[in-house]
Amino acid sequence: MKSSLILVVFCGVGWSQLIPSDAVETSWPEKQTFLQVICPGTECSPCPPETSLAGQSDFRLRTIIFGHFLAAGSEDALAGGSGCEGHANGYSGAYLLTKDRSLWLKVWYNPRQNLDDCKKLTGSDGRDRLVCAASDMHFGVADSFLYLVDPGLDPDRQPDTWDLFFTVDDSLGGCVKMPDGTTVTGEIESISFAPEPQPPAVRITANARLGKAQISDKILSACEQGAKPSIATVSRRYEFLFDGKKILPDPKNPPIDPPTTSYQAVK
Repeated sequence: MKSSLILVVFCGVGWSQLIPSDAVETSWPEKQTFLQVICPGTECSPCPPETSLAGQSDFRLRTIIFGHFLAAGSEDALAGGSGCEGHANGYSGAYLLTKDRSLWLKVWYNPRQNLDDCKKLTGSDGRDRLVCAASDMHFGVADSFLYLVDPGLDPDRQPDTWDLFFTVDDSLGGCVKMPDGTTVTGEIESISFAPEPQPPAVRITANARLGKAQISDKILSACEQGAKPSIATVSRRYEFLFDGKKILPDPKNPPIDPPTTSYQAVK
């Protein structure tokens, strides 16, 4: 799935902390240096003109990831933060900066991008990509998902900078049914990365716990009042290969949709 779907799934995005972040610890003076590059003279208060909330609130710098995003030999930085985007863009955005001699220069801004839960993977062209984990809530259905993003692609010229490659749904938390009439529960429990024998390929493994049941409207009504039922779940393992450019799912992966099982109502 490509970025045309991201506009939907990023509503209410959150940070899952499933992936050990490649963000670096920076001091307040270092953050001020980046803020002065992004918003000269204002430290990004109010929000800069390229953001959705331009002239309102302020850009709160949360995360900086250094890497080679524009070229194999470039010195770049992604500065991600919140405060200048609304619900539809997941409250997040990131600036790409590049170093020219001793100076940092602003390249472009990418709304919807949060960097709190991302790992760098070096591509076959020597440029870095990011594999990120996030979650959202949309009409009572929570999604936990993984996606590949190429920060070195201009978001204005190349709309498909995101590749959403794994999603787990949970409608039990919102006490609602899915379109097929079932209620599902799902959680990504862990994510791991292992280099393949042939660089730059990397094996990505996601372990998830999934369940699905036919739950009556009466039980779901009680669920909304706090009497949340439990659904029997199964543990499944999914593998993906980053081949240096894109993410390829293992053809032996089990289905995302689990079989319909039993549920236990709260008495």
